[in-house]
Amino acid sequence: MIPRRTLLLTAGGVALVHLVIGLVPEPVLSLPTNLVMLAVNLYVAWCGLLLLQTGERRRLGLFVAGYLVLFLLLVALLQRESLFLLLVIVYASVFRNGLLLGLFSAFVLSYVVFQPYAFETFVPLALLWILVWRSARAGTSLFVSASLAVGLFVLGLILLPFLHMLVQETPQTLLQFAGRPEVRQALLVSLSSASLATLIAFLFGVPLAYALVRGEPRGRSLVEALVDLPILLPKPVVGIALLTLLGPGSPLGEMLERAGLGLAGRFAGIVLAQVIVSTPFLIKSAMTAFEGVPEQLETAARTLGARPWQVFGRVALPLASRGVLTGVILCWARAVGEFGAIMLFAPHPLSGSVMVYNEFLKGGVSESRPIAMLLLLICLWVFVLMQFGRALLPAPFSRAPLRRA
Repeated sequence: MIPRRTLLLTAGGVALVHLVIGLVPEPVLSLPTNLVMLAVNLYVAWCGLLLLQTGERRRLGLFVAGYLVLFLLLVALLQRESLFLLLVIVYASVFRNGLLLGLFSAFVLSYVVFQPYAFETFVPLALLWILVWRSARAGTSLFVSASLAVGLFVLGLILLPFLHMLVQETPQTLLQFAGRPEVRQALLVSLSSASLATLIAFLFGVPLAYALVRGEPRGRSLVEALVDLPILLPKPVVGIALLTLLGPGSPLGEMLERAGLGLAGRFAGIVLAQVIVSTPFLIKSAMTAFEGVPEQLETAARTLGARPWQVFGRVALPLASRGVLTGVILCWARAVGEFGAIMLFAPHPLSGSVMVYNEFLKGGVSESRPIAMLLLLICLWVFVLMQFGRALLPAPFSRAPLRRA
């Protein structure tokens, strides 16, 4: 309970300050604003006294400093007294709650300082603070919490262009563009070709990853380097290499064209380019997953009479399913986003990424942005569905040591 004398002295001091403000020849605040701010500051002073009563003088200093920052920013700099009155009431009310205070700070930074990028900055800042606050509450060390905060902040900056793009168009505009037949066709080409490329990569990439891990053939490091090669190469280089081997002017390309199996400038060419650039992500993820499966379980299965393909299909693959599905997600995402190799080797039929580029050349950002947003939203939806499916799979095998009977 705050002593009555302390309350009276504090209220009298606050009232005296506002009286002086009202009596100066050219008052900074009008009389109605001064009276409303007097009432607000009385409430703020009462919240400060409650904080002082807990004995946390350091937090009281931070409380006063935050009040002064809001006053200088909103009243002295921006001259928005009404917004200051509203925000300072919220500030004083939530100061003793760390989670709410952090969300309030993110709101002020986003909607007052970072205009006109309010929404796309508030969402990552709020999520960042929630994760850091929960980490600190769990007893995580200061170094880990600071690393988490810095890393998430930089990640938010990386994702900021995509968040900003998502709020630029109205749903009506997106529906209008989605109704165009050529847009629907391009999006369907991207999704279907990426799905087919992922299926092809899965059918030969997962067994290859298992063979590299369990067989440990001589020259495995060389094979792994060859698997990584498409990741290192610039994608236009991949497109030029495909044109050199399978293009209309090459011997193999001419032979395929005469047989009606030409790849350049066709849907099959898009799939081929996507397989080349995306397969390494699936193979590397699958190798990591299979390395986490205890080999003793496979040995036990073979002892019980299981054939090698049964060991792979019934033991190794189910236990490595989460890691393999992670590779599938990365493979599909890389395939659907491919542009450089497709643009050079198979620009027709139009895929989503190629259509975004063509529309940008014709009409600039305003014409290409809605199509890019549609492609982004569809990819995000598929990604969420895949992640949900991954969560339903059994957890990775634990390597905890077995207790002896």
